[in-house]
Amino acid sequence: MTLHVLITVDTESYAAGDPDRHIWGHLDDGKEYGIRMIMDMLEKRGARGTFYLNVYEAERHGDEAIRAVISEIHGRGHDVQLHTHPRDRYGIEKLTRADVSRQREILAWGKDFIEAQTGLDVIAHRAGAFAANLDTIEALSLVGIPVDASLSPAWFESHLAQEVVSNNRPFDLRGVLELPVTYYVQGRFGKREYLRLVDIEASSLRELKHIVRQALDAKVSTINFLMHSHSFVRNGRSDLALIKRFEAVLAYLSAQPGVKLSTTTQFHELWKSGSLQEHSTERFTPRTGWWLTYLRTLESVGKGWKNTVAALLPPVVLAASIGFLFIVLT
Repeated sequence: MTLHVLITVDTESYAAGDPDRHIWGHLDDGKEYGIRMIMDMLEKRGARGTFYLNVYEAERHGDEAIRAVISEIHGRGHDVQLHTHPRDRYGIEKLTRADVSRQREILAWGKDFIEAQTGLDVIAHRAGAFAANLDTIEALSLVGIPVDASLSPAWFESHLAQEVVSNNRPFDLRGVLELPVTYYVQGRFGKREYLRLVDIEASSLRELKHIVRQALDAKVSTINFLMHSHSFVRNGRSDLALIKRFEAVLAYLSAQPGVKLSTTTQFHELWKSGSLQEHSTERFTPRTGWWLTYLRTLESVGKGWKNTVAALLPPVVLAASIGFLFIVLT
């Protein structure tokens, strides 16, 4: 069975950001580190990605600014799908704060905006902050969007994860194909498991390779990799280490027998044909363990105080424990 890896890019600017910096990735060095770089890297491997675009910020930046983004992505043969951060146009922070009727209106507007530019049906949706619920699924069905990619129990605002049994495998949810954002268990204390999204920014190369190997062993039909249009931009500068990681991930995936880099549209077409039914309904939850988690924190020293503390704490505690034992025993 082929494992279809979907590289999905949430394409948006921050609430106080702008497309020039957070979608196109223009920096002061005169180079671009946004969607064009991501597409260049995918195309180098003969692949295309899925770009979930927040069209609602057209209210803030103008229709033409967002149409230019659609034109660039679509013109290069990549997927343009719908990402919902409706606050700019509708004054609603999260999709789940609207009822079915209002969600239908929000989704229909975004769908029409993209389709007017591409001439193709929008077939997939991801809620901003993964804030989707069963009302969202009903609204998607009503507007004719057959795929949702908002489910992930690794994110605290994933209402769907509280309403349905979570699984990393794709499944039919009230007539809509749910493609969960893949998550994994990075470790556990007692009965509590600590979950993490399969995110290019938040997962190490070691972890990502480990997850792919487990997916192949479990004969899963797809895993969903997450990133953002601004993934390669950190604090106004390019994140060269992350760019290198993404290149290494793509090289690894391209070299693996049984792995194919696919778009959401391609996967949906195969699913509709009936050739991609999961061979098992057994729950698939990759596990990486605390050792790989710790190695990731070592790679992230200097990128935020939490990472630095997490990396330095174990050796400090170990040294203190050895010192204490030495004092007690002598």
